[in-house]
Amino acid sequence: MSWQNYMKELINMHWTILLKSDPEAKGNPVLHGLRMAASALADEVEISIFLSQEAISLAFQDEHAGAKQKVQQDLIHELQELGARIFVVGLEWLHQTEKSLLNASIEAASMKTLIRQMKMSDQVIPL
Repeated sequence: MSWQNYMKELINMHWTILLKSDPEAKGNPVLHGLRMAASALADEVEISIFLSQEAISLAFQDEHAGAKQKVQQDLIHELQELGARIFVVGLEWLHQTEKSLLNASIEAASMKTLIRQMKMSDQVIPL
């Protein structure tokens, strides 16, 4: 690793955003969290987003998703293109074939992964 890359890693902040609210919830906390992630990425903050509980539905392809959910899924794809990593936790009960229905590049993760990520993050934002 070069000296410049080493210094960049020391300077870079990392946020973990835990989205657990229903994508259709009043006040739209999921969309708020995704917009916050976009803003942080623009400021060169590294972002990891974890979908859990009610927000898990955003990780799957759904032709019958509501308008809010489609907007949120589009924003997730844009965030991934900007470098955010997107994980879904709580799918241990799914069979492997059902896990294949996850949207492209959303990774299935365990609670251990979430906790490890939260420990090394500069900021953890649950919504």
